[in-house]
Amino acid sequence: MDNPYAIYVNCDGAMDYQKGNPGGVGFFVRFPESVALEPIGISVGTYLHGNIERLEIEALIQAMKKTKDIFFEHLEMLKNVNTIIFITDRLGLSDKAKTSPYKIKEWKSNGWKNHEDKPIKNHKLLGELDRERRKLASATKSQVRIEWRRRKFNKKADKLAKAGKGAGTQKFKLWNAGEKIGRRKLEGDEVNYRLILPNDEYHVNIFRKDPVQDKWEVWAEICSGDSQGQKLKIYAEDILAKELNRGNEFKIRIKNVFNFHVEIFGSLQKKRKVVKESNSKKKSKEEKDAPQNSE
Repeated sequence: MDNPYAIYVNCDGAMDYQKGNPGGVGFFVRFPESVALEPIGISVGTYLHGNIERLEIEALIQAMKKTKDIFFEHLEMLKNVNTIIFITDRLGLSDKAKTSPYKIKEWKSNGWKNHEDKPIKNHKLLGELDRERRKLASATKSQVRIEWRRRKFNKKADKLAKAGKGAGTQKFKLWNAGEKIGRRKLEGDEVNYRLILPNDEYHVNIFRKDPVQDKWEVWAEICSGDSQGQKLKIYAEDILAKELNRGNEFKIRIKNVFNFHVEIFGSLQKKRKVVKESNSKKKSKEEKDAPQNSE
């Protein structure tokens, strides 16, 4: 049941996986039933050179800015509001995860690094989000929360975000310098890092590289064995990351294992490209290439 003294703001980001990665953000503002205000839907775009997590964070930032403006436009009508809840369908961006004010404060005091001394991804946007949250809470004298909901409960914001990516009225850049994204050849979820041990060896295909402060986040997919197709996140120094080029396959050896990533030894063995596309991707491609029967 909704809080009768709360404003609810559903937020979402959307992106096309093509040249420039055009994207948009959208949010849908709902007021308490006791307030005679119609819901407000807003689309913002077009964003260029982003990724979906940055767009989702940007959606929250823009929604907070606009909600503050709306609050003061209707100050008398909203004087009893004591809570503003922002809703995201990205699990990692709720207050139980990355957007927790307590976590952000801890990361900032540690130079934007976590307890494993690893750099926090998208820290600049997270810092801006934290500032906008504090501004909104102070200006409205309300508690400001970010909560997760399943995607099926966020359809209006999703529709607005998709409209934003095609708006073309402005061009905003969410580019992370150096980021390189390639196509996956296999399908699978992220590996269970608790099953990985130091000195384990894997044959992997590199499909993504993303600079994170003074390190690189390198994504690979395992090409053989029981974990074939699963994704593996590697944190690497600049020298090693330069060797791990997208579209190449390597035999790697695990050096250290953490909760959500690994580090590897610098001695790499380049492999011949033997990994094949997954059956579902291959089938989709065959169906696309097949001649169409005319009636």
